[in-house]
Amino acid sequence: MSLERAAMRGRLSEAKEKRERLRFRIKGEADAIRAKLNTVLTPPDDLDVPVIDEQWDQLKSAWAELAVVNGEIARLEEALR
Repeated sequence: MSLERAAMRGRLSEAKEKRERLRFRIKGEADAIRAKLNTVLTPPDDLDVPVIDEQWDQLKSAWAELAVVNGEIARLEEALR
């Protein structure tokens, strides 16, 4: 049983690291989108909507992945109690 617990702890650690990477990725995408949507810096006629849309898709993808990782972390933490 202790080998299983060690394996679960390892997976938990990996999941937590992945969560942090995803959080940074989401923050980066959100910051980039916000800057590109700032109409004080870029007039509405000049907004690069296709690029912003692609970044938004990447943000949504990372957010969905983060939700899965958070579920995995919760499941592993519960199993390790």
